Amino acid sequence: MTHCKSRTLIRPRPSWILQFLLSLALAGVVSADAGDSSSDALPDTVEQGELGSGVVRPATLEVVPAPANPVRAGESLHFSVQYGVIHAGSAYLEVPEVRDWNGHSVFSLVARAESNSFFSHFYRVRNRIESYWDKAGLYSWRYTESRREGKFKARSIVNFDYSLHQAHYDDGKTYPIPPQVQDALSAFYYTRFQPLPIGGSIVFDYHASRKSQPLEVKILGREHVRTPAGEFNCIAIEPILKAGGIFKNKGRLVIWITDDDRRIPVLMRSKVMIGSISVVLQEAKTGA
Repeated sequence: MTHCKSRTLIRPRPSWILQFLLSLALAGVVSADAGDSSSDALPDTVEQGELGSGVVRPATLEVVPAPANPVRAGESLHFSVQYGVIHAGSAYLEVPEVRDWNGHSVFSLVARAESNSFFSHFYRVRNRIESYWDKAGLYSWRYTESRREGKFKARSIVNFDYSLHQAHYDDGKTYPIPPQVQDALSAFYYTRFQPLPIGGSIVFDYHASRKSQPLEVKILGREHVRTPAGEFNCIAIEPILKAGGIFKNKGRLVIWITDDDRRIPVLMRSKVMIGSISVVLQEAKTGA
C-alpha cells in the first residue's frame, strides 16, 4: 500500500525536475510553466525566500565593469539539482580546453546533466552539449547536443557559417543567422564577459531550435548567497526571451553569479507548477 502511494505521489515530479536538468544543459534556462507562487522550503545550504526576493537593487543605475578574463580552460563547476529538499540529480558546466577549430582558437564549453540513481530507475537522464566558442571574438562556431531522457535518444550538430550567414544542421537544413551569434550554451558564457548595468539589461543575438532572435538578460541586483561550495557576494541575473526557442517565456529563472572577476554561477532557482527547483554549486575548480 505504501509502495503504491509513493509511486502515485512522486512519479509525476521527475518530468518537471528533469525538464530543468535538460534546461540547465541547454544554457540554464527553465521551460516549465510558472505556477503557484506559494513559498517552498529550500535546503539549509541555500538562503530562504521567494525567487529573487532577497536581491538588493541600487537606487540609481550602476554598471559593473566587464572582467578581463572570467572564463579559463580547466574551469569545472559541479551542481546539485534539488526539488525542495529532494536531490534529483547533478549538473556540470565545464571548460575542458582551448583547441583549434578550422584555424580558429576556441573554448570547448561543455554542459552535462544526469538524474541520480533513484530517479534513473524510472526516468534516466544523460544529456551533454558542447559549444566551440571563439576565444577572441566570443561567438559560436559549432554546437552539438546529445540527449537521453527515458527511452528517448537524440543527437544533433549545428555549424555556424559566417561567410554565408547560415546555421547548418546535420539534417542538411540551413537557417539564417546574424554575425557573431551565441548558441544555447555560449549565451551564458557571453554574459559573464559583459558590463552589467544593475537595474538594466543587456541584449545580444542568440540561435537555438532553428531560430535566431535577441536574448535579453536582466541584471536584477546584488545578494549574498550560501552554498556547500562557500559563501559568495553575487549579482542576480534573469534571462528573458520574447518568444519561442528553448528559452520559453512561461516561467522565471534567476541565476546568481559571483560579484568578482570570475562571474561563476553559484545558484539557479526557478518556479515550477508546484514549488521551486534549485541548482546549487557543490564544488568549483576555476582553471588556470
